[in-house]
Amino acid sequence: MLITCGLGVPLPEDVPLITGGWLVGRHGSLPLMIFTGLVGILVGDSIIFRAGQVYGEKLLETRLGRHIPGPKFIMAARFVPGLRAVTYFVAGLTGVSYWKFILFDGIAACVSAPAWVYLGWSARKHGRKMLEKVWEWSAQTQIAMFAVIVGLTVIYLLVITLRRRTRRKRGLPDSRPPIPLQRVDGGRDRSAGMRRP
Repeated sequence: MLITCGLGVPLPEDVPLITGGWLVGRHGSLPLMIFTGLVGILVGDSIIFRAGQVYGEKLLETRLGRHIPGPKFIMAARFVPGLRAVTYFVAGLTGVSYWKFILFDGIAACVSAPAWVYLGWSARKHGRKMLEKVWEWSAQTQIAMFAVIVGLTVIYLLVITLRRRTRRKRGLPDSRPPIPLQRVDGGRDRSAGMRRP
């Protein structure tokens, strides 16, 4: 189930992680469940990253393909279910090295996976009321992340609109020419078809 979350299914990965923690709370291994959760997350994310490397050439011609996600964006995308798959696909497409990708994705996963598994495990130890609180926290986290993304998008659009108005008042063109794609350090050189030394 965690692998399908990485492939873009709009299911928050905290659901299977909390459930896994709950299931091992009685007679299971908490460290093994955390490890299983991390592996599932990273395998799903790696598949979509690889799909971007192999099948994403056509995406370069679109507006989305012009933006190269950096390491911090890869970490932030881990916590937003709908954004995660697109970000990792584009990261693979634009030449981010796999090791850089897996490092930053892994750092973020090492925060979320143990936390959600532990909360599920703890809920099993403390009873049904604690499980209800954990599901409530999960829902609040998703709402908060969605609100942050919407807020940042609104701010971005506002800044763009104000810049355009300022440029119009000065008699400058509304938009600038498109920014050419740049290779990411450690990424693949698509023109030569091989990695940089």
